[in-house]
Amino acid sequence: MSPGITMAGAITALVAEKRAVGYKYDAEERVLARFAAFSARQFPGLDAPTRASVEAWITSARERESSRRPCRAWPRRCGSWPAGWAAGACRPTSCPPGRCPRPARYVPHIYADQELAALFAQTDRCHYDSQVPFRHLVMPVLFRTIYACGLRASEARLLRFGDVDLAAGVLTIRDGKGGKDRQVPVSAPLRDRLADYHARVAGRTGGDWFFPGTSGRPLTVANIDKNFRRFLWQARIPHGGPGPRPPRPRPAALHGGQ
Repeated sequence: MSPGITMAGAITALVAEKRAVGYKYDAEERVLARFAAFSARQFPGLDAPTRASVEAWITSARERESSRRPCRAWPRRCGSWPAGWAAGACRPTSCPPGRCPRPARYVPHIYADQELAALFAQTDRCHYDSQVPFRHLVMPVLFRTIYACGLRASEARLLRFGDVDLAAGVLTIRDGKGGKDRQVPVSAPLRDRLADYHARVAGRTGGDWFFPGTSGRPLTVANIDKNFRRFLWQARIPHGGPGPRPPRPRPAALHGGQ
């Protein structure tokens, strides 16, 4: 580390530099902040990453994860420290070979027409839940919107009522990939379904989220994934696939990568 630059200062400079060139760098900032806090506890007075601190950081992740669930944070932990951290102020020690195994590449499941029909049929059978009172209305429309409009689950869940223009048949996706907004047209059948859904939930959810979760908040990604797994199981579609990660409720899985 260059004289006068602390680890906290280097992190702040790196995050500012990344955001200046267009990266969100939110998750990475949190990882680096946790590393700095870990280093302060375990290696008092340390101003720059060392081989020992990096190995201890990785080991702590291994100890918190069960042997049946490989820690996905290892690559991110190390990937958050590019060479030339803080414009060359310091060069953190690289992880030893084999300590940060890269996750298997995700291979999407390509759904057959019959599987899609079965999946959507199960979303239509979603029943009322007092803890998530609009779930039975949300799920059939949510997954059809993801499928028909090519949205990420994170984009669909953050739609607000004002982002859904039923007259024009257009969705406004805000702060999507790369921090960019975009507009997505919807088909006539989906627009009719969105309009029917809107008429049934608008003004009743206690918030402005088009697909509400609980207490006026939007659905969480974990909640979407949990329901997606359930619908797959009910449709007798295996929730497996190559690599450690299962099929995702994303356009790549539903559209065959198109």
